[in-house]
Amino acid sequence: MRAVRIVLVSSPGDQAAVHWSHAYAVELGRRLVEARAAVIWMASGRIGEQLPGSPAGIEQRFPPPLPRLPLHRAADDNSDVQMEALLARALREQPTAAVVHVGIGARGTPNVAWLAERMGSVPFAVARAAEVVCHRGDLIERGGAPCSDPLLPERCRTCCSTTWWRTPRSDELQSRADLLVGSLLVADAVFLAQADEAELLRRFGGNAQSFVVGLDAASVAARILAALR
Repeated sequence: MRAVRIVLVSSPGDQAAVHWSHAYAVELGRRLVEARAAVIWMASGRIGEQLPGSPAGIEQRFPPPLPRLPLHRAADDNSDVQMEALLARALREQPTAAVVHVGIGARGTPNVAWLAERMGSVPFAVARAAEVVCHRGDLIERGGAPCSDPLLPERCRTCCSTTWWRTPRSDELQSRADLLVGSLLVADAVFLAQADEAELLRRFGGNAQSFVVGLDAASVAARILAALR
């Protein structure tokens, strides 16, 4: 019997350090390989970063790393055409059961789950809600106070300014949100660390019925494989 084929896509993150999604993708991939899945890992990293190594049995396909961009360049920092092309080629090669976007919303392309669903694979997402709803990724306002309302693009526009003339347009932030909601809505399951994140993502536009609380990699791998049977 042919092994089930699963693609993992990890995210570039907020630029301060190597993003958590890369190490998580490696661990999730290891669990899936132990369950006899064929795993491809696609990591969207930053120029100059050293990504973690992966264990035997995980195939790596990395697009060129992304530059480090300031917050006000929201439109550029929420796209990765080369990752999307790499994923599309992989999905055309042979049938792929599932695609898992680890760190959805943490910069880079918001279209992984949507693209997977359009091309016939079952999409999943692993998320930190703050990274999904907040372009800054931390729900902390520019001045250091906790964000009081992350769902107002015009407010986010001011928060993501780097100078008074270097400011993202509100429609750029709204487009980011719309594309992420599109991917969340097609995901078979969205895995979250904590229960309170579910309400935030529901308000953002996600489907509460798809939320699964718990990021233990073994449990997530089992849930994904069970959904593919």
